Parts: sequence; structure tokens; C-alpha cells
Amino acid sequence: MKGKSKIKLALALGLVFLLIFSAGCGAKKETKAQWPSKDITLIYHSKPGSGGDIFLRSLAKPMEKALGKAVVVDNKPGAGGLNAWKPAAEAKDGHTFLGVSSTIITAPILNKMPVDYKSFDPIAMMFVDPMILFVKADAPWNTIQEFIADAKKNPGKFNIAGGVPGELGFVAGMMLMEKADIKFNVVPFESGGDAVVSVMGSHIHGAIGEYGETASAIEAGKVKVLVGFNPVPGTKIPTVKDAGLDIEIEKFRGVLAPKGTPKEVIDKLIDASKKALEDPEFKKYYENLKLQPVFKPGAEFTKVMEAQDAQIRKYMSNK
Repeated sequence: MKGKSKIKLALALGLVFLLIFSAGCGAKKETKAQWPSKDITLIYHSKPGSGGDIFLRSLAKPMEKALGKAVVVDNKPGAGGLNAWKPAAEAKDGHTFLGVSSTIITAPILNKMPVDYKSFDPIAMMFVDPMILFVKADAPWNTIQEFIADAKKNPGKFNIAGGVPGELGFVAGMMLMEKADIKFNVVPFESGGDAVVSVMGSHIHGAIGEYGETASAIEAGKVKVLVGFNPVPGTKIPTVKDAGLDIEIEKFRGVLAPKGTPKEVIDKLIDASKKALEDPEFKKYYENLKLQPVFKPGAEFTKVMEAQDAQIRKYMSNK
């Protein structure tokens, strides 16, 4: 009898383990099939009102339509971007992702951070965000050539906002000084919106930033653009190339996922991001702010980041 009892007990335990294993496997498959099962979070490294913040909040609406869940932007400014990138890289809930600009390339290089673009899996690059040098409407310069000539006469006199060290705007300011053989002070600003306010208030002489952050002030006639570091769609703004300055720098905007995110999830996010570009309201947003749609999913986005990483490292090695 004892032997039969042991056999029955062993069979019962085996059945229990089998049921648990089957349930676990079934749950895993069900989770992938039903993703997203809760709200999605997009972390970003700067304050509300910045160009990247506005981009993500505008993107969130069409993504909600495509994915059927709320998409929430979580701003984590500070530490040159690390306050956002570290928790995003470490996220394990399967519903937390990272909105990025070229700062994910520049800041880790300049500040030797433990997290960089290689800490993530690519979802998609979506835009090139035109960068501009702008000044107050009544500033004495109307062209970049006039600004350069005045800066040569007054080295180190002018204060130009350029984002915190590690922002692409900061790097663009350094490049402009080198290529134009001039010297001005690049003043760190955490938020592009704050820089616009400071230019309008005559607290600084000008700023380098995204067209989108400056659009309302430009349209209101409170600031004027001297030059674009990239072509600005639908405008006659001259570029650094037009001015004979050999500067190549493009600020991308896109979305990354924590390393190891399942391919099925990334594919859904790629599809939702691509559909967003055709959403009428989102299209109105990016056309108004002169963003240039450049959709590069997955490995294509990685190639863009690798190329920019190499460009910045080469530039910095010459310093």
C-alpha cells in the first residue's frame, strides 16, 4: 500500500508541475499577443516645453489610437540626460521606452556616461529637427555674415545659448566658432524654451536651438533667424552651407527601447510610429514646426546613430 501511495503522490506532484509549467507558457504567449496590457511611458531627458517634449506629446496621441492604450510622457531632466537614460535602460516592465534626440550621442561622449545609445534597442528615427541661430528682432545683425564680422571685432563679448554641455546645440556652437574663426560664450540652458525667453528679454545675445521651439516667437516677430544649420522646409532661411561654412550636423528625433525588448513589441511600436506620420493632427504639428520626416526603423536608425557617434568623436578628438 505504501508503494502505491508513493506512486500516486509522485503522479499528483508531476501533474501539478505540468499544470504550472503549461500555465506559465500560456501566460507568456498571451502577454505578447495582448501587448500592450497597460499604459505606455515615454521617458525624456528635458523639461516640459522643450522641442523633444513637444514631439513626444504630439506623437503620443496617434500612438494611443494605434495601440489602444494611453501613452504618457515622463520628463526626467538633469545630469546631462543620465537622469532619463539610466531608468529607461533599466526598465523591465515592457511598457517603458525612451524618446531621444542627438543628445543621446553627444552627452555620453562629452561627459563619459555609463549609458549611451548602445544601451538600447532601436525602434525608429522619425525626424530631423532643423537647428537655427536666432537673435532678438531688434538685434543689430540681419545675416550670419554680419554676426560673424561683429564677433571677430569683439571676441568673447557675445553670449549665445546652446543647451547644456552634451546637447547638439552646444556642439553646433563650438563648430560655428571653429569654422567661422570667431569666439563667443556658449551659455548652458536646460530648456530651449527658457533660451527663447532669455533672448526676447535681452538677457543673452542669441541662441542656437530647434526651429520648433522658436516658431511662435518667430511668427510673432519677436526674434529673427540668422542662419539654419539644416534646411528649414517651407522657408527661405539661409543655411550654414549657403554662408560657406563647412558644418554638417543634424538633430534627429526618435524612440528607443530597453535592451532585450521582444521583437514582437518593437515591431508593433515601429508600425504605430509609421502610422503616426500619416495622422492628420500629427502631420499638422510637424509641418507647422518644420520638422523633416525621415523614417528609419530598427537597424536603419542604428546606422544613423553610429554615423553621428563617429562624427562627434572625430570632431572632439580634434579639440
